[in-house]
Amino acid sequence: MSFYDFFLPSVKCFVASIAFGVQFNIKPRHLIGAAIGGFGCQLIFIITQATGASEIISCFTAALAITIYAEILARKLRVPVNMYLVVGIIPLVPGRYIYETMITLVDGDIDIFLRSFTDTIAIAGAIAMGVFSASSAVRLLKVRTKI
Repeated sequence: MSFYDFFLPSVKCFVASIAFGVQFNIKPRHLIGAAIGGFGCQLIFIITQATGASEIISCFTAALAITIYAEILARKLRVPVNMYLVVGIIPLVPGRYIYETMITLVDGDIDIFLRSFTDTIAIAGAIAMGVFSASSAVRLLKVRTKI
């Protein structure tokens, strides 16, 4: 894989994250930080894919990383974590898989629909588990430091 195979999709995700940040009314001073999260999320996803990991593992890893990034940045700047997390996780949303799942359902291809549906649910679950794992770890560390 060349440099452009890693860099160009990440730049596109940076721009898309800015667009979603504007849509979610994120203040301009926080917008670049949130978009950098989208860039990093896509970059981590591509790198883990290049190492041979499955798409589910790649989504989990990228979600874990973007959640840690969002938690650190939000605590440092004293803003809600969702401001960075929602915008940064946009590149992982399995929109193509959801579309393919619905098309196969409408076409009546039940076997392909079930396979596509399970893939979509697995990717969404991996994203959710990555966010949950990192958020829980940060909260546990926060509780331990208070004692």
